[in-house]
Amino acid sequence: MGEHDRLVVDYKLLESSKTNLRDIKRALKGIDKHRSDIHDIWGHESISGKMNEFVSNWDNYRRELLENVEDLGKQVETSLKSFEKLDLDLKKASEKKHSQNGGN
Repeated sequence: MGEHDRLVVDYKLLESSKTNLRDIKRALKGIDKHRSDIHDIWGHESISGKMNEFVSNWDNYRRELLENVEDLGKQVETSLKSFEKLDLDLKKASEKKHSQNGGN
């Protein structure tokens, strides 16, 4: 077998992706807490109304983005667990085969 016919899984990348997606999810959920912090700087009522409209639209897109991030996080977690299980299963099968052949 050559090096091009082997599957190489970058566990560090999967772990960091899982962590980054969790951080993004936390940030997206926490944005809503800051809405009232900037309300006073909008000034004039017409500007304030347009900004409220923008924020409402952003909330809809943020919700959709949050759902996508959550789904991707679940997929990364499932992939990570599946590859770890596969590695363990292959190790056990290899050790079993090795011991059945008398250590050769």
